[in-house]
Amino acid sequence: MISPEMIDYIRTMVKGDHAANDQVEARLDQLGWEGFPTLLGAVFYYAVNRRFDDRTAPGEIIRFVADMRATVPPGVPEIDPAAAEALIRAALDPDVETDVEPQMGGRIQGLAIIRILGGGDVSDAELDALLVDAAALASRV
Repeated sequence: MISPEMIDYIRTMVKGDHAANDQVEARLDQLGWEGFPTLLGAVFYYAVNRRFDDRTAPGEIIRFVADMRATVPPGVPEIDPAAAEALIRAALDPDVETDVEPQMGGRIQGLAIIRILGGGDVSDAELDALLVDAAALASRV
């Protein structure tokens, strides 16, 4: 089940509200994270499909991943660029096979979500609508 706290966690993550994100994280540590990877995957799917489409050139995805990796703050574990490119392509084309370790996949998804939806490029209303759609999708999976 997708809890409101999970949605708040992603919202505060995208908004860069670290204090609120820490508070929500503490609540989730008590309530449990079950279902969160599914929600994160759904948000990733919607974010990627907002930024790219099936006609996107491979070079554009490669540049996006390179830019995303270049902005990773110090102390955050590196992400595998080939895995990141594969996950993005798989979000655009369900026939693309991926074999990405779950922890790496979660890091890639989180960074891509922040890169695509963060930085004020998406209005609060657009973010809320995307999160509602993602929660509905995750609840069906």
